[in-house]
Amino acid sequence: MLGVIERIKNNVLLKCSTLNDEIVSDDLKKIIDTVIYRFAEELISIIGDLNLDVSEKSIREDVDDLISSLIVKKIKRKLFIDSLALQITNDSFIEDYVEEKITLNKLSSTYIKELNKNKQSNQLNMTEDLKMDEIIEKVRIYVGKNIISRINENEFLVNAVNKLVKKTKKEFEDGLEDMIKKADLRYKEILMDEIKKEIKQEEGEEASMEDINVKEVSLKETIESEDSQEVINKFEKYDDMTLFNKVILSLNTREEKLSRNEDKQEKRKQQVDKKLSDTNKDIEANIERENKLSRRKLELNSREIELNSKLSEAEVIFLNMKPLIKGLNKISVSDSQGGNEDE
Repeated sequence: MLGVIERIKNNVLLKCSTLNDEIVSDDLKKIIDTVIYRFAEELISIIGDLNLDVSEKSIREDVDDLISSLIVKKIKRKLFIDSLALQITNDSFIEDYVEEKITLNKLSSTYIKELNKNKQSNQLNMTEDLKMDEIIEKVRIYVGKNIISRINENEFLVNAVNKLVKKTKKEFEDGLEDMIKKADLRYKEILMDEIKKEIKQEEGEEASMEDINVKEVSLKETIESEDSQEVINKFEKYDDMTLFNKVILSLNTREEKLSRNEDKQEKRKQQVDKKLSDTNKDIEANIERENKLSRRKLELNSREIELNSKLSEAEVIFLNMKPLIKGLNKISVSDSQGGNEDE
């Protein structure tokens, strides 16, 4: 049972990690491109008659350079922070299901609620929401410098541009929130698919063994029926003494055949036992490899968390040092100027 649990856990972990990569490279990119495209298109429709010498393409490229990498970084951090909650949720449901503490229907109906609860528990003491205020502020500054400063006499157009920036912020936040909700549903599908696949595999193995047993019984009954009919037909051809001698000879021959069949069956049994033993060894080796990979994954996750923590500490230290550096520079300049005056 532990092998089954670990196998499902590792498969789910790998597929959820792959899904996160797809979310960033496909879903997130589509959201960014779509919202920026709409923003540039609507902005040009507002200022298009003013001949400001800006194009829709240049606006798209400028805004993309300003915010795309920041949004990707934000979502990667969000997925990383949520990944521990995701793994805790998946592992808990896998163990409960394999140990028959929960049904698939119950799992399906409670998964999202449990995942959100684990996300909110904030096990990593790190947070990342989907608010776009800081990132969109860069767009607002860009628009103020390149557009509003040239149309500030037209209050109607200024208000229209500001409303467009605000609308773009909401489109980003709504799109990202919807993307995360859909990702949670896809996590649930991955978990349920892997559980069903494991169940189907086990049931298939059991059914195969039962089918083999049924075929062996059926074959044995057929052979016995044919042998009985053959003996009856032969009985009618001979007198009693001849028949008696043939029966004795037949019994001896039958005994030899049975003895040979027993030898064959014994050899076949030894071969099957050897294959089963080799298969069990392979399974144990695979489980051990999977466990090592899982432990390695957890170690890497812990190391990444530690590095992120150290990076945050370094950033705080750097920020605290900046005023000190500036103060030292001022003192240095002051000393230098004082020395010149003395001379």
